Amino acid sequence: MRSTLFIWITAVLPVLVGASAFGQSVNVPLDYWGYEFLDRLEAKGIFSSLDLRAKPVSRQTVADIIAEIDVKARKFPDLLTPAERALFDQLKGDFIEELRNREGMIFPAKTENHLATWNTTASRTHVDVYGRQTVRSNRGRQFGSRQLLSETVAGGILRAQLQGKIGFYLDARNRTIRDGNDRGQLTSSSGLFHFLPSEQTFHKQAIGYLVYEKPWLLLELGRDEINWGPGYRGALAISQNLPPSDMLRLGVRFSRFRFSSMHALLKSDVGAKYLAAHRLDVMLLPGLYLGACESVVYGGRDIELSYINPFMPYHIAEHHLGDLDNNALSLDLTSTVITGVKLYGEFFIDDMTSTQSLTKYFGNKFAFLFGGLWAEPFHVRNFDMRFEYTRIEPFVYSHHDSVNVYTSDDRIIGHWLGPNSDAAYLQAGYQLGRDVRIELSLERLRKGAGAADTQSRPESGTEKHFLSGTVERQKRIGLVISDQIRRDVFCRLSYVYQDVQNLAQIRGRFSHDHLVAFELYFNY
Repeated sequence: MRSTLFIWITAVLPVLVGASAFGQSVNVPLDYWGYEFLDRLEAKGIFSSLDLRAKPVSRQTVADIIAEIDVKARKFPDLLTPAERALFDQLKGDFIEELRNREGMIFPAKTENHLATWNTTASRTHVDVYGRQTVRSNRGRQFGSRQLLSETVAGGILRAQLQGKIGFYLDARNRTIRDGNDRGQLTSSSGLFHFLPSEQTFHKQAIGYLVYEKPWLLLELGRDEINWGPGYRGALAISQNLPPSDMLRLGVRFSRFRFSSMHALLKSDVGAKYLAAHRLDVMLLPGLYLGACESVVYGGRDIELSYINPFMPYHIAEHHLGDLDNNALSLDLTSTVITGVKLYGEFFIDDMTSTQSLTKYFGNKFAFLFGGLWAEPFHVRNFDMRFEYTRIEPFVYSHHDSVNVYTSDDRIIGHWLGPNSDAAYLQAGYQLGRDVRIELSLERLRKGAGAADTQSRPESGTEKHFLSGTVERQKRIGLVISDQIRRDVFCRLSYVYQDVQNLAQIRGRFSHDHLVAFELYFNY
C-alpha cells in the first residue's frame, strides 16, 4: 500500500507545484449553514448548479453560485424576501475573497471574521477558532430518572493559499462528553439511538488536506468528509455518516457534466479496508439533474490499481478480480423545473439479479428515497415545507465477507437507518428575519431485525421479508428554535417527544420520552 501511495503522490505533487498560479479554494465544510440556505434558493429556481449533489463543494464553486444569484437579485429586486436578502448578504460576506473581482457586485459592510490573517504577495492564511456547548436533558422510561448530558467541542481552523497554487485546510477539534447523572443511555440494537457513556470521555478529530483547483479540474489529497446524493436526512450510497477518512479525490467538469472520484482508507478491526467511488452528474436541462454513482468496498489486501483508476467501471473491475468485493450502484434525479418546488429521488442497488423475485429473493438488495422541498407554499413568504421517505430492504450494506461490509469504524457508509427499515419525515419551517428560524417536524421510523454487520442472507432459505423480526417503532414530534445572536454566534433550543414501541427490539418494551437540548455555537 505504501509503495502505491508513494507512486501516486510523486506523480501528483509535481503537477501541483509546477502549475501556473490560480486562486485555490478549499472545500466548504458539510456543517456550514449556507448549504441549507442555497437548498431553499435552488428550490425557488434562482440558480442552476450541478454541484450540490456532490458535497463538499469548493469555496470557488459557492462563489460562482453567489454571483449567479446576485445577477438575478439585482435584475428582479423582489425575488428575495428581506430575510433572504439579509442572509444572502451574510453569505456574500463569508466569500468576499472569492468574489472581489466580480463586476457589478455590491458587497456588504460586514464580512467573515477571523482570529488572525496573514497576507503576502502570493499567499493568504486565516486562523479561526470555534466552540460548541450542548446540554441535553432526557426524560423517559428508558432513562430511569432524568438524564443530564453535556457535550463540549473546541477547535481551530487553518485555511491557506500557498503561493497561489495549492490550497491547504486543517480543522482540529476536541470533544468532551460528561454525564451529570453518572449513568449512560440505554442503547438500541437498531442503531436508532446513540450510546452515550456514563463517564467523562474525550474524542479528538481532525480534517486536513491539500487541494489544487482549476475551473475544470480539482485534485485533493488528505483527510476529509464527503456526502453524495440529494437526500436531506441521509444519503444511500455515501453519506455524512461516513467518518472523515484519508482519501484521494478527483473532480473534472466539462459543460453540463461533472465527474467526481475518490479512493479512501476505511477504519476496520478485521484488516485493511478501502472505499472506491465515482460519480457523474449531468444537467439534462436547467433545473433537471441526473446523478449516477458506483462504489466498491474491499479489503484484506493491498490497494487495487483497478479501483484507483477513476474511469474504470468497478463492476467490471470486480469481475476481473474474482468477484470478491462489495460493489454497489445508485441513481438519483433532482428537479427544480416547477418554480418553488424541488423534487428528488435516489435508488441504490447493492446486489440485483433478474432471474429471481425482485421483492422476495434475499439477493435483490436495494434501497430508495424520495422527497421534496416546497418554498413559499400557498404564497407565504419565508415559509417552507419538506418531506422525505426512505426505505432500505433487508441485507442491504451487508456482505458474506466481514471485511467488505459497507461500514467504516462500525458506522454505515450509506444511510444511518441501516437495513430492514424505513422512515417518513415531514418538516415545516419559518424564517423570522435573518437570524431566527422556527421548525416543526413529524417523523415515523420502523426498524426490523438485522444490521449491516450481522446478516448477509436469511438464516434459512432464500426468501426475505421487509420489516421481519420484532420491529422497533418510533414516532417523533420535534420543535427547533434557532437564533443567530450576532454574526456567527448561534444558539439553538430543541424539544422532541418520542413514543418508542418494542424498544431495543424487545417485544412489549416501550418508552415515552421528552428530549430537550440547548446548544451554543460560535466561530471566530
